[in-house]
Amino acid sequence: MSRKSLLWLASGCALWCACGPLDESVEENGQSSTATARLEAESDWRNERRCQPPVMVADLTPAPGHTNVIDQAEVEGVVFISTFNASTSTAALWKLEDVSRGRKSAPEWKTTLLLGGLSDGPRFLTVVGQKLFFIVDDGVHGTELWKSDGTPEGTVLVEDINPQGDAFHTFSPRPVVVGRTLYFAANDGSHGEELWRSDGTRSGTRLVKDIASGPGSSSPGSFLVDGNRLLFAADDGVHGRELWKSDGTRDDTRMVKDIARGPASSSPDSLLRMDNRRIFFVADDGVHGRELWKTDGTRDDTRLVEDIRSGPEGSSIAELTVARRTLFFSADDGVHGSELWASRGRADDTRLVEDIRPGLEGSRPLELTPLDGDVVMTADDGTHGREPWRSDGTPEGTLLLADTHPGEPPPGFGVSGLVRAGEKVFFYATAPDTGQEPWVTDGSPAGTRLVKDIQPGPANSISGDPSPVFPVRGGVFFRASDGVHGEEPWWSDGTEAGTKMADIAPGAASSSPSAFIVTREWLYFSANDGVHGSEPWALPVACFPRE
Repeated sequence: MSRKSLLWLASGCALWCACGPLDESVEENGQSSTATARLEAESDWRNERRCQPPVMVADLTPAPGHTNVIDQAEVEGVVFISTFNASTSTAALWKLEDVSRGRKSAPEWKTTLLLGGLSDGPRFLTVVGQKLFFIVDDGVHGTELWKSDGTPEGTVLVEDINPQGDAFHTFSPRPVVVGRTLYFAANDGSHGEELWRSDGTRSGTRLVKDIASGPGSSSPGSFLVDGNRLLFAADDGVHGRELWKSDGTRDDTRMVKDIARGPASSSPDSLLRMDNRRIFFVADDGVHGRELWKTDGTRDDTRLVEDIRSGPEGSSIAELTVARRTLFFSADDGVHGSELWASRGRADDTRLVEDIRPGLEGSRPLELTPLDGDVVMTADDGTHGREPWRSDGTPEGTLLLADTHPGEPPPGFGVSGLVRAGEKVFFYATAPDTGQEPWVTDGSPAGTRLVKDIQPGPANSISGDPSPVFPVRGGVFFRASDGVHGEEPWWSDGTEAGTKMADIAPGAASSSPSAFIVTREWLYFSANDGVHGSEPWALPVACFPRE
């Protein structure tokens, strides 16, 4: 057994479990019990049937530096991370590859520096097939499009799109993938910011169309992939900012409809695809205010769904979510305040679901999360404060799931962080006796409960500015403190017995886990063990229940 394997086994025991005495009493077959335990532990790694403590992947930035993760992506189990070292003010791109799969050994990673010595971290890491695309300023070409095949020599500039400056700016929209092609907004210095495409080759990286002819910018954004085409908002300099579509060719990149006629802008956003025939979005035609619209990508079938708030003021539509082929969203009709609405794309089926909080203020539904055809959300009925609710789209099927904190919870500690994992929705909630802790619901009042009082009593295990709950299969991963061990990584299957912690920074110190990403076998995250600084760690996906 390698020294690295022995160190891993020892550190795993310190993190999570009581390993027992280290004396190697010899059994009848001549093999020590400790050696047998080690072989069994290694076998568990191979068959992936057992949860094991998290392990540090690598010390990418030796102390006192920290590996601060900026962005990350996964390509068939290999993780790429963009990092920034504050102590040296340099950024880098790394590849983390599990090379122990199928071997009779403890986990082992190969780490490869793909690009280093950068002033800014690579961003918008996007996977297209086997290639990784990203945007970075290498200090020579400005901020441009790069790609990587996972090797340093294969990590290269795709094309110097703007030889005079930066092709991308701080607020450029995130690129999207259609088939095997990357679409993005870039400025070549001649045409302004326009729609571009790339297949990863220099010849295959080109301007799709100069939508705002000349040096002006159409500023394409709010990209939505719909099959083999792209829908987005753009301003051609004549019709204002309107809805456009593209199949990647110049001729078939065209405005869908001039919703706000003339030079005015309808400014479409919140594009959401329900199916091949219905894409919903929010726009202002200059007559009805910002309201709900739908399109199938043709001019004739791009139309206002319903003028929910009659007149030019708009209904403040937000939180668009699809469940059971129904669009759920929040809207204010000017009478009931912001409440839950539902639509299937016609005026006659677009309706207020329930007036949860009668009056002009409304219940202000937030974090609409699909679950088995229904939505789970937070809402304030004016009596119970912001609490978890569920709706199937009918008044009788819209109900309060739990009054987690009778009356109003402390400011900043209401129900939040809803995320679906398997057949459950996890969230944070504050109760007087337990403080802010993780909760779970199956969509019924009886199935809505505290997962575990991690920090016993009224103290909070979850901070007032919590990190997001991260879903992994049928469970979740999150950051919490039990009052003894500091802020550490926790994971849960939704039961008290199935809620576990790893004490990465021993004692009261905090490892402050962040930057979560999951592969088929591992959940990767950053954590500080108090010795190596913030570095990448990994927890087996086997620690989480299957969906």
